[in-house]
Amino acid sequence: MNNLSTRALAIIEILKKLNHPVSSLALSEEVGCSTKTIQSEIKDINKQLKDTKIVSIRGVGYKLEGKIDINECSNNHIGNIDRIEFIIKTMLNLNLQEEKSIKLEELADAMFISVSSVKNDLKEVKEILSRYNINIVSKHKHGIGVDANEEEIVRGIIDLCSRKDNELVLQDFLSEYVSNKVFNLKNEILKYLNNEDLILSDIEFKNLCSTIFIKLSRSNYYNYENFIESYIKSYKVKRESIMNDNVNKEKITKAIALFCKNLKLATAIDISKDEFFMECLYNHINNLIKKDKLGICNYNVVNDDVKIKYPYAYELAKIAKKTIENELGLKIGEDEVSNIAVHVGGAVERYSSNKKRKVFKVIIVCASGAGTSMLINTKLQQLFKDRIEIVKIIPSYLIDYIDSASVDFLISTMPLEYDKMPVINVSPFLTEKEIKIIEKFMDTGYVYEDVNVKDFFDRDLYFTDLDFKNKDEVLNFMSDALLKNDIIDEEMKASYFEREEIATTEIGNMVSMPHGAKGNIKENKIVVGILKEPIDWEYGKVRLVIMLALNNEKILDYEQVFSSIYNKLDTTSKVVNICENKSYEKFIKLF
Repeated sequence: MNNLSTRALAIIEILKKLNHPVSSLALSEEVGCSTKTIQSEIKDINKQLKDTKIVSIRGVGYKLEGKIDINECSNNHIGNIDRIEFIIKTMLNLNLQEEKSIKLEELADAMFISVSSVKNDLKEVKEILSRYNINIVSKHKHGIGVDANEEEIVRGIIDLCSRKDNELVLQDFLSEYVSNKVFNLKNEILKYLNNEDLILSDIEFKNLCSTIFIKLSRSNYYNYENFIESYIKSYKVKRESIMNDNVNKEKITKAIALFCKNLKLATAIDISKDEFFMECLYNHINNLIKKDKLGICNYNVVNDDVKIKYPYAYELAKIAKKTIENELGLKIGEDEVSNIAVHVGGAVERYSSNKKRKVFKVIIVCASGAGTSMLINTKLQQLFKDRIEIVKIIPSYLIDYIDSASVDFLISTMPLEYDKMPVINVSPFLTEKEIKIIEKFMDTGYVYEDVNVKDFFDRDLYFTDLDFKNKDEVLNFMSDALLKNDIIDEEMKASYFEREEIATTEIGNMVSMPHGAKGNIKENKIVVGILKEPIDWEYGKVRLVIMLALNNEKILDYEQVFSSIYNKLDTTSKVVNICENKSYEKFIKLF
């Protein structure tokens, strides 16, 4: 059996997914360690694996050669447990031990690694625990220990165990006594909830049980019946006080109204009159505040799905996140951004479909015979019977005799330009995209183009080795390039900065996608900027900037363009490879 660390397994998994070599810098960013550690891990991998090797290609990076089953690299050795999680578990369980501290040498021996590796891992552990106001402190000769309020430790444990980005489970933090009595304890909790006439949601019940289990484990309280009875009585009083408190109603309503205003400024989408959305988002935020006061952790299962499948809705939800955080002083995590994205996405869909509908008068221009014209006529009538009235079918040489006042637009089966009214060019068999173009025109009044995202990139707008210190310098340089090339106007340039003020355009993996909403875009283009070194944006580091100058009133699938770019830059290793390679040709091949 191989004794590979989780870090080593992560390196193998990354190289398995990619056909091209990956630099040590890209791997270090993806795995979360130094390039020296990557080199050390790769040496260890090559020592342990027989039929597979990670080869180094000078000046390019590392590549996996041979076939490997990731499951064959695992066993029950401590080396296969994530070291970060092992240290977190050990530190938070210190009070279950006689000694309330542990020496670095003891941690190193337990994981079969050096003390220097433990010190390196502790940096990440400290960063994770600091989110819960839990600090790791020196106990001098006795080693290190934990300094935190007991309530914050309990809450931190529950949140860590509910997250999908680690393997920690509640059982890791329970005493042997509590672990053996979980079934009995749940029955006692149910009994006292029933006595107090308390009916909880599944999430709240799970949270309550977890809290009681951890509190019992972290104390010497063996009379658990009295503890549970007392805790539930006090919980009921606190719960009723919080649930009946509507002091935040005006603040929440104001925050949602401000979000709708900011959304309209950033995207020109107005959902302020969507009462269903306003009510749903109000209830969601109100419940979020109350859950936070009760210490209830959400067990979100859709975050990754929403972020990957609906990146545009997720991007809009980040505007809500920033507005709500500023107005209510409420911290909103990634999981909650996904929940808000579901509400925002629904509202945007309703905004698109609920615009006032009219019956459009249409003339079909057809150069082919009667069979083709009748085919397209029949299909249009079937698809748009309540929205389109076919006035007549004519050959192209008669278009100059059309009474433009009595017709809304033309549908032509041959390439046609006509100054007096909009023309939608289609094939005789009406493809799905052509149908969507017709629908979009009737909803918005704009003739949308079916385009490929690759067409928006331009070698002259691909910049590498940019040496800037902050995001304003980057935004200024890239928007200036658009302005000088007569692609946007001054108002659009200012719009990039305004949009960034409303909410960050970071999308993770060291990437930002700035875009504006006001001003004139004369030609659809995308500017690419690669920085020499990552810079601080708002929440994290950014090295690759993709600036969009796209008129969403002319592009058929604007959301799809956004998703396409987002999905091509879905790992830090990919992004670092792009930044290190710098080649425009290789970048464009991604799309």
